[in-house]
Amino acid sequence: MKFRLILLLLGWRLAWLARRHAGFRQQLEHRDVVMQWRTFDGRAARWYHFQPGRVDRGGGLHPAPSVTLNFKDADYAFRTLKASGKNQMAFMEGMQAGDIKVEGDPGHLMWFMTLMKFIVGKA
Repeated sequence: MKFRLILLLLGWRLAWLARRHAGFRQQLEHRDVVMQWRTFDGRAARWYHFQPGRVDRGGGLHPAPSVTLNFKDADYAFRTLKASGKNQMAFMEGMQAGDIKVEGDPGHLMWFMTLMKFIVGKA
């Protein structure tokens, strides 16, 4: 439940930033990326579509994501996201252990990581 709530709040924050933050909007120029976050079983899943000037979002599985971030389960995803604020290696450790898998273009994930300064409010 906590993972689903984080994904919902993330979507609201991304859409808000796309409407109100010039620096964030600049990062969206020339982008057409669908990023999907989900559990291995797909029971918890949301997607975010980054486009010039906007971010659309939705629940469930997207039919054609550009990149998907898969977590072994919702509890693990929540713990990892929470830990990543203090330990930037949390994602890398999860990938090495096979508990997090990236499907699609990992360059899109790297680009998304550059948006974190906007999402957490440091830009």
